[in-house]
Amino acid sequence: MLAIFLNELRLLLRDRWAFFYTLVAPVIVITIIVAARYGAGGAAPRVLIPIIDNDGGPGAATLIEILSEHANPEKMSLEAASYVVREQNRAPAALVIPAGFSDHYKDGESSDFELLTDPAQGNGVQTVKVLLLLAEKELRARQDPLEEEPLAMREENLTGRRLSVESHEQNVPGFTLMFVLLATVGGISMSLHYERDCRTIERLLVAPNGFTWLLFGKLLARWIVGVVQMLILLWWSRWIFGISLGSSVWAAPVLSIVTVLATSALGLLVASVVVTREQTLMVSLALVLVFCALGGLWWPEQIEPGWMQSISPLFYTTWAMRGLTDVVLRDRNLLGILWPVSMLFLNAVIFLFAGLTFFRGRYAAR
Repeated sequence: MLAIFLNELRLLLRDRWAFFYTLVAPVIVITIIVAARYGAGGAAPRVLIPIIDNDGGPGAATLIEILSEHANPEKMSLEAASYVVREQNRAPAALVIPAGFSDHYKDGESSDFELLTDPAQGNGVQTVKVLLLLAEKELRARQDPLEEEPLAMREENLTGRRLSVESHEQNVPGFTLMFVLLATVGGISMSLHYERDCRTIERLLVAPNGFTWLLFGKLLARWIVGVVQMLILLWWSRWIFGISLGSSVWAAPVLSIVTVLATSALGLLVASVVVTREQTLMVSLALVLVFCALGGLWWPEQIEPGWMQSISPLFYTTWAMRGLTDVVLRDRNLLGILWPVSMLFLNAVIFLFAGLTFFRGRYAAR
């Protein structure tokens, strides 16, 4: 038994890179998860609240001052605030302060406020509402606790037709992307590694069709399977859970096509840099977990720390999740997700070029 133990330990330690990935990958993934969920490594980001100040009086200034203690209120025009909420999605809601609020506040009367929301950012909208409740209490404390409530709220959705969304409508798209990543990245990298183990890559190098076209053929098969898998999961979610797939019949399929294209190219890149089966398994799983965490597949991107939000656009899963959120929660058509689709295609080209380059560099001399 001792001899078997020592031999197995020697085999494990012989592949130093696999041993390194085994130790380092969990540390990276755990750090990212803890940082995103519990704010490790810095203070939680302050929510941006665009303010449309139609009053301009001291009462409005007091309200903005109170909000600035817990958030980042920023005065804008109605057009600019709507653009920030509806198009850029940088803020969950914009607050419209009505004209005459300062006079009503001075006289102890209530005013009707309007909240322009993006329900796709459900946690952020709730945060803004809680901050407004705190601001209302502070205003009443500064005025007279027995007087009428100074704020009466009316909510309007800028990005869709519903004022709220269910939690599963935010979670299901992320889990769909996660399973597509697991199947596609792992499947492609393990398939090409199997070709190396069986010593068939050398034969394919001299095939009349060319090595590049042979790789494209392998990627095409996995890409088709991945697209079918993603569409089945999305349509199953629509049928079982009632999740919307947008107002366009083409938005979800096109988004699925470019998402799986980028994922397939990532699998090729992984296969081009790893050497052993152990490395293939560890690197594939580690990349999937990191891309899921930083891409917002497990939690809303808006709750991540500021430093994580600043680097998340570098990961293509962020654009895939933004596209799915636009389709499922914001009811956008194909034109409305043109930017995420373009970024996904750009990532696919980069991964594909890098993977082919590394493959050619490794086998050019054979």
